[in-house]
This record gives sequence, C-alpha cells and structure tokens, in this order.
Amino acid sequence: MQVRGTFAALYDNVDKTVYALLGKQLKELPAIWTEVYSRKSSSRKFERFQTVTPFGDVPEKPEGTVYAFDLIRPGYSKDITPVEFGLGFEVTETALEDDQYDVLQRQAAWLAFSSRVVQEKYAARPFNNGFTTQTTPDGVSLFNTAHVLAGGGTARNRPATDADLSYDSLAQAMGDVQTDTRLESGQLVAPVTSWILYVPPQLEMLAERIVNSTQLPGGADNDLNPIKKRRNIRIVVNPYLTDPDAWFLIAASKDTTGLICVDRLGITAAPAMQDPRTGNRIYKVRFRQAWDAFLWQNTYGTAGA
Repeated sequence: MQVRGTFAALYDNVDKTVYALLGKQLKELPAIWTEVYSRKSSSRKFERFQTVTPFGDVPEKPEGTVYAFDLIRPGYSKDITPVEFGLGFEVTETALEDDQYDVLQRQAAWLAFSSRVVQEKYAARPFNNGFTTQTTPDGVSLFNTAHVLAGGGTARNRPATDADLSYDSLAQAMGDVQTDTRLESGQLVAPVTSWILYVPPQLEMLAERIVNSTQLPGGADNDLNPIKKRRNIRIVVNPYLTDPDAWFLIAASKDTTGLICVDRLGITAAPAMQDPRTGNRIYKVRFRQAWDAFLWQNTYGTAGA
C-alpha cells in the first residue's frame, strides 16, 4: 500500500526533489515486438496452429500407365496459450491529497509503462531461447540445423557453424535461406528478398555498415555492395536481446513467418476502485498474451562465434 512514508520526498516540502516522469524528462521505448510479430486476436483459452504437408513431386508417367496418387497430409501442430499478467496499485487518500509533484496521480502511465516493458521482454524470449528451449512444432529449437520435415528429410535455418555478424556471414545466410527454406513436403519456396536484420544494440553500428555501405564494407576496392543492391534489409535493434553476439534474419512480411502474438486481452486498465473501509484508491492493469513461433520458415538465426 502506498502511504506517505513510502516516498516521503513527495510530501515533506523539501526545497527541491529531482525526479523524472514519463512524457517529460524520460521517454519510453517505442514498440519493438510489433516489428516482427503478427498478431492474432483470440477468444479461446488457447489457439492451435496446424502445418500442412502438400503433394510431393509429380513423378514421371510412361504412356498408358496408371497415375500415381498422393494426399495432402497434416504436418505438425502447436498449441499456444496466452499468459495472464496483472498488477495493482493501492494508495491512501492522504497520500493522494499530499502528492506534491503529482507522481501518484500518474499511476496509469506507470502501470502502462510496466506492462509494455513486460510485453517486450516476453516477445524477446523466443529469440533469446531460440537455440535451446524455444521449440517449433517439429520438436527442435526455433533456430536449428536439422528441422524435421513432416514429409521426410531435414532443413535448416541456422548456419552449420555459428558465426559473428560480418559481410561474409550475412552473405552466407542469404544463400542458406534461399536453399533451405522448404515446405513440409521438402520443396523449395520462392526466396524472400525483403528482410529484417534483428540485432542487439552491440551490433547496431556494424549492421549499419554491412547493410547500407555503398561500396564493399571493409574492402580496399570500390566494388558495389551486393547485399545492398540485391536485397532489401531493414535493421531493427532490440535492447532486450540478451546475447550480444546473436543476430537474426526475419522476413519483413509478417504474414510469411510463424512469429505470432496470440492476443486474448490487450493491456486493460480496470476502473479505479475505492475501498469502502479505508477510502484507499485501487488501480489495476491486466492483459493476456503470448509470443511464440509455430513455424521456423523465413526466420534465420545464429548465436555468434
């Protein structure tokens, strides 16, 4: 419970209190997770995502022979259950009356800020755990060298040997996604040409140099930068990525990836309530969401060397 004693400097008429409020001295981070996740509104306890194994290759058919027949089969499925979040704030009438700097009156901004920070942290988890515990429906980690295709065989969205971000490793990644982005039946699909390079702050400047240099980065010659010429790559920096060496490629079109936010209830502030016994004011915020991956295709990641 917030009483005057828990933040005495707001009430004791000291000559000056230095403080920072959202919207004044400090600004909150803009939404980052919305850059890479599609969003699915849900009215269910959980959402089930099902992949499909389409037809295999059409075989040769000698003249007069019977046709071979094939079936469209299920691939893998994954259930994603929204997580419930909630936080309350209780303040006495006296504390509100003596709120010299209107800090307590801005409870809605503080609750909303805390909620959005949690959204970013949870949305970063599939990447931070993407080489270990974050799995896709095939049962292996999100970024893996051996994704199991339901129709047989494997494919990968991680280099055979993890590599730090460089011109060469990014060029290799572009080759990998072009030759290993496969349907569950094993067929290649059209390569993505527009990407997001998703990096922690430690790699921001290097990413900018590699992607947007006009000439070949780090070279003594003046060759054109083929990555800039052949691909459309946008850099997104996320300070909630915990590995300073890991970097990721994500298709810029969110409809082509399996990164999903299941939104059962967005950030919702309940109407303020008053405790009839004490007169204390009670404020609450609540939301139900989950960030997960139901496909590995059109994402690529490496933990760095």
